[in-house]
Amino acid sequence: MMTKLRKIILIPALVIVFISGFFSCGVDRWPEYAHQTALDTWMLDVMQQNYLWYQELPSYNDVNLFLEPDQFLSKVKSKNDSYSFVDSIMETPLPTYGFDYSLVRSADIDTAYNALITYVIPGSPAAEAGLVRGDWIMKVDTSYISKKYETQLLQGTKARDLVMGVWKEVPVESEEGEEEETVYKVVPDDRTLDLPAARVVVDNPIHKEEVLTLSDGTKVGYLMYSSFTAGTKTEPEKYNNELRAISNKFLAENVEYVILDLRYNAGGSIDCVQLLGTILTSASRLTQPMAYLEYNDKNTDKDVTINFDPTILGSGTNLNLPGLFAITSGTTAGAPEMLLRSLYLKEGYPVVSIGSATKGQNVATEQFINEEFQWSVNPVVCRVYDSNHVMGEGSLAPATDLKISETTIDGVTNYSEFLPFGNRNERLLKVAIGVLEGTYPPKKDDEETTQKAQFKIEKSVSSPSSRRFVGGGGLKIK
Repeated sequence: MMTKLRKIILIPALVIVFISGFFSCGVDRWPEYAHQTALDTWMLDVMQQNYLWYQELPSYNDVNLFLEPDQFLSKVKSKNDSYSFVDSIMETPLPTYGFDYSLVRSADIDTAYNALITYVIPGSPAAEAGLVRGDWIMKVDTSYISKKYETQLLQGTKARDLVMGVWKEVPVESEEGEEEETVYKVVPDDRTLDLPAARVVVDNPIHKEEVLTLSDGTKVGYLMYSSFTAGTKTEPEKYNNELRAISNKFLAENVEYVILDLRYNAGGSIDCVQLLGTILTSASRLTQPMAYLEYNDKNTDKDVTINFDPTILGSGTNLNLPGLFAITSGTTAGAPEMLLRSLYLKEGYPVVSIGSATKGQNVATEQFINEEFQWSVNPVVCRVYDSNHVMGEGSLAPATDLKISETTIDGVTNYSEFLPFGNRNERLLKVAIGVLEGTYPPKKDDEETTQKAQFKIEKSVSSPSSRRFVGGGGLKIK
């Protein structure tokens, strides 16, 4: 009987010991406990007031307030929300080599990969080394690139030697008397580049701009715009002012159309969307509604109509365009989607998309900063409607004949047109120019056959860093 009694009172006794730990020796431990939960509590407080779907948030009694910020947000946010995010507030960006890449399995070595350069930040160590979009790295120092060591080799910080390759057609050994066959693959091109050590680099979102002349003499402006970022901390309008200068250049050179390259644009600020939209739209739409933002029922006083506003042009100008050609991809999200939806008019302002479907986002986030913990929470705060007060559903997809892969030509893997932005032979820009000149889509031969792609991209990596538009993305309210 005594044994059973001991078993019965054992659990309550342990509970008492645990609770007394908070108050042992007469010391109140609850302030320490409160600090451990303060960040998550603050996040939930912010979201209870500002989150678009605040009705779906759990109560304070139903959540674990000891979780890391990103884990906590994933537990409390709506199941339909893939846009809210948390972020640490870093005073100093991380060092970086300044290039993005995709891994493609080697055709000759089963365990090795070649790295296809997809993006290079101007002024970065990668740019100094001579890397350009479309280059191939076969070895780093003396090592082939493997899945196991890829992070150490390509995302480290120390100086490296890069053994380069080239995508080309090479003969395949054949039996005597048989017709010679060829295949495309990455082979060494006798170049070794010296990659300097990583350092802090800030990427200018205006990656490339120039004026192209078509075969009939028509002038076309090309703008590769990688983020809707207004400026830097010390120069808040730095990049917006560059957009204004480009608008004047395009006007002075009698540009009749603009090809806006948004394929790597993952979002940014609404004020940049409004400025670029005002530059690109037709003059007849100036002062008219561009978009509508609608908040939750606790914040209806924040609902706003955004206009194509000539007063924000400042030193820039409206180009009075008849329409827009946009290059897009699956990472095009948020701010660029708002721009394209707002510019498009079924009659009067066509937006011709080339590439692949966008991500599909019709909401905006807002940043709330906790200075004590140096963290921010960026919840979805409003829905975004286009100029017709319609909320876009799903992604923006190109017409069937304009759904173009950067790495596939005629159904076969082919990286020969994966070239630097602005190169007229670069796959998607070449198609855009062909549409303008009336040479695309080409007529197909009746006997044309489609082959399967042979070399697929197995992993794509963004430079870990200082690119100020990495992380979060989407559509943000300042």
